Amino acid sequence: MKSIIFYRSSYRGNTLKIAQSMADALAAELVYIDSNPSIDLSDYDLIGFGSAINFAAHDIRLQRFVSSQNLKGKNVFVFSTRCRPFLGAYHKPLRKIVEAKGGIIVGEFSCRGFDRTGPWVLMDGYNKARPDEQDMFRARLFAEKLRLKLHPLAHAHKNPVEGYSDGVPIRRKGSDIIAGNKVVFLNTSTCINCGKCIKICPMHIFALKDTVLPTDEKNCIQCRLCADNCPTSSIYIHESFLNGLRIALRESFSDKLQNSYNAENNQY
Repeated sequence: MKSIIFYRSSYRGNTLKIAQSMADALAAELVYIDSNPSIDLSDYDLIGFGSAINFAAHDIRLQRFVSSQNLKGKNVFVFSTRCRPFLGAYHKPLRKIVEAKGGIIVGEFSCRGFDRTGPWVLMDGYNKARPDEQDMFRARLFAEKLRLKLHPLAHAHKNPVEGYSDGVPIRRKGSDIIAGNKVVFLNTSTCINCGKCIKICPMHIFALKDTVLPTDEKNCIQCRLCADNCPTSSIYIHESFLNGLRIALRESFSDKLQNSYNAENNQY
């Protein structure tokens, strides 16, 4: 998923910290709008816009920048740093601009930021040391959830099974062939058989047949090491409470997971 984040952080660098955390999680390009960027957004799958909240709205320069963009059909998220503890309707003006330009709002994030203006001068600033490590962790988690939500295989489990390969159900998504049952899905059409998933999976889910296949997904613990390290983003883990409960029950009442974990590493 190709992502880009536009931001304005002009006061204490609060918004830049959050934008950088999100960019790291999404492997996104990070662009400061004061550099007067002229970027064709047609190739991007996800676009972020963020700034501090000034007078109950995003920075006016960011609003004007967003107003100049063609966002028709684009997935967009907005974020901010703010003085006051509650989000309230601070994002509403920017949301309206995004929607007027044809963008689709897929998420919003906000956290507190240090402010030493107006009445806060008397107490030497408000929200001292914010954003902090916890705020930046929450920003990364927000971005990771967006990445999962928008993954091309996010709804692969809903596609009908058309056949089996070495016991693994096979589905189709357009021209792509998807292998997987309920938890682990692998796009065999984009997979390059590099073997990284085989080597990195602690539960030995994957095996190399005619192509790499998730042959033992019943042992998947949803750690996402395979998906996060796949160079072609061909793997998706369908996280759910039921999948988590299944793992918890197997761990509690049998030693099959432990045996799978302790097994010698598969060789590529």
